[in-house]
Amino acid sequence: MADLKIITGTFLDGIACDIPDNNWVPDQWTKQFDLFKAMGIDTTIIIRVGWREQAMYKSDVMQTTLYEEDDLVEQLFKEADRTGMRMYLGLYDTCKHWLKNDWETEVDINRLLIEELWDKYAAHPSFYGWYLCHEGDIKYHQTKIWKPLALKAKSYDSTKKIMISPRYAGAKWEPEFAISPELHYKQFDYIYNEMDGLIDTAAFMDGHVNFDQLEDYVIATQEICAKHSIAFWSNLETFDRDMPWRFPPIAWPKLRHKLEVVQSHVEKIITFEAPHFLSPYSMYPSALSLYKRYMGYIGKDTLSDC
Repeated sequence: MADLKIITGTFLDGIACDIPDNNWVPDQWTKQFDLFKAMGIDTTIIIRVGWREQAMYKSDVMQTTLYEEDDLVEQLFKEADRTGMRMYLGLYDTCKHWLKNDWETEVDINRLLIEELWDKYAAHPSFYGWYLCHEGDIKYHQTKIWKPLALKAKSYDSTKKIMISPRYAGAKWEPEFAISPELHYKQFDYIYNEMDGLIDTAAFMDGHVNFDQLEDYVIATQEICAKHSIAFWSNLETFDRDMPWRFPPIAWPKLRHKLEVVQSHVEKIITFEAPHFLSPYSMYPSALSLYKRYMGYIGKDTLSDC
């Protein structure tokens, strides 16, 4: 197990999107960040600061109806500073304009948001990069959003990394339009060319393909990322897409399979999302059992009170 690549990064879902909210208070986040360190996690990614009518703080730019009264982004940055984590900061997904291919409106809002985020959080030593949170596939023309926002973010500090987390649009995404590994390669060759070297890291979601097909997509992605000098990470989903409701913690054999498949192909493994699906503090009771099985597999001790 000495050479085993383990999960060393996690998204932080501070806004309930398609999973329930843990509703943690600050001391619970403190315990979770301490647990991250014990698990070997060194990288955290706030997946988005705003989504539809919700936000992690009261924002003059997003002007959402619902927001955390205490700035949750600031809380998480302070925890990342305290524990020596690297933090990537996500943006605002209106879940409205860009899905109608109104890229200009989505970009205009997020350009202003980047200015606001920079003013509020740039001083944090843990602030390592930006996460471009507009997920999807090529039909939504992501580059029309990603490129101007990456340029805006880089204008403040060109050393800050730019990260994306696209999907393998396979049989579990839109079965009638499933993309083969070969077409996946072609599409991302186009996307990466369009981005003109602005993407530093791509952490591909692994949950939209059948388990026996995963390695084919991983190999194709490794090749196209290498061609464009983009760091290839796995976004190993620790929730289960195969259930009739969204989303419980994943079954352990599925997690182990996905972990083993990517070992020789990726530079780093992150997850969506440890606080909900791989934590003894999660609202899901089975997340405790998954945490114990995972920690045993990677040869690390679990917390004594779990």
